[in-house]
Amino acid sequence: MTPQTVKKYVDLKIVDDDLALNSDGIPEMVCNVESIVQDVCHAVRESGHLVLMIGERNSEKRGLQMQKIIIVVEDDERIIPGTVAMYEMFIQGTVGRWGLTGNTYEFGNINLKAESKVDGSYTIKSG
Repeated sequence: MTPQTVKKYVDLKIVDDDLALNSDGIPEMVCNVESIVQDVCHAVRESGHLVLMIGERNSEKRGLQMQKIIIVVEDDERIIPGTVAMYEMFIQGTVGRWGLTGNTYEFGNINLKAESKVDGSYTIKSG
């Protein structure tokens, strides 16, 4: 069996802060890289650094928050330290979108995208 077919990391699937249920009302599961991505999204959210970064106009201070987020992600034992990068995505001259990439030891790359919304909230998900 390849590492992709072995279900080493299994978790309940969370969508919009709630359990994802199938058509029978049974909770859906995520495994391996999807589980790692979900855990990383939750760790970033719980750290509070993304919220501070969204409200920051100073690019140097935003950069500091991005470094703190990278440290949070690299703290996950399944992520290879030194492979995590975070960057601002400028689309039509706007600020408020970020990408994050990194490598896992067993399941390859992860890619996340975060986006701030007009109401001050944000989303972070697999990208």
